[in-house]
Amino acid sequence: MKKILVPTDFSELSLAALDVAAMFARATSAEIVLYHKDFIILPNIDFIEAPITTYDVETNEAIHNQTQKQLEDIIQSPKYEGISIVVYNTDDYEELGEAISERTDIDLIVMGSEGATGWKEFLDGSNSESVVRHAHCPVLVIKEPTSIFYPRKVMFAVDFETPFDDKLIKTLSHEIEQVYVVYVNSSDGFEDTRTINEKMAAFEKEHNLTDHEFVIYNDYSASNGVIHAAEDLQADLIVMSTKARSGLSHFLFGSVTETVINHSSIPVLATLAKH
Repeated sequence: MKKILVPTDFSELSLAALDVAAMFARATSAEIVLYHKDFIILPNIDFIEAPITTYDVETNEAIHNQTQKQLEDIIQSPKYEGISIVVYNTDDYEELGEAISERTDIDLIVMGSEGATGWKEFLDGSNSESVVRHAHCPVLVIKEPTSIFYPRKVMFAVDFETPFDDKLIKTLSHEIEQVYVVYVNSSDGFEDTRTINEKMAAFEKEHNLTDHEFVIYNDYSASNGVIHAAEDLQADLIVMSTKARSGLSHFLFGSVTETVINHSSIPVLATLAKH
């Protein structure tokens, strides 16, 4: 791991994501890329005729300067001493996921997100969905403020169809006490137990999985099942692969991973499945 990207809007949760990224950076000597979007105040004008006023220019400059001061304070904080942190500051109007999709040099993204009902600024639920959909690397979504990230119980959610990245768990650099491999048997794709067990046996053989507990969890939908299973198993981390979808396909079918990210209170490590 050489580069870890952390989007920030200076909120408590985004700074917690930076703390978690710092843990990985110390363990792997990786560099942190602190991604921030410069927000500017557009003049309150009729967009055709009225000019930008001196007030608008001065206000935007003051906001920019304040932002830069906050970023400098973060980089110079004693708790990040010895960690290389570089700032990527942009005022592009692209959504977060589209902007990050251009970064193919990133090995891990760590971001905070309260979900669909969270902030309506930079790190809301729609942006976390967008990042997972566009990223070229695993995305770790932190759901609650924390400066320490040591998941002991990890739950892999599988559907036997989405390509599974069994190297994901190597992203974590500490011992894990319990690994669950969970298949959600939902009403929109119900299968009998014998069929599921046969698929699981083939899955275990293909990925050389050992020392884990296989769980069949019944629920009305796959996304609810993943969330409920993680809660019942008291998992500290949910690991999922997601298929890339865009346009009409994404609108019609959505993504179980994105729904879980939006509504789970448990951190999610997601990756774009490689076919």
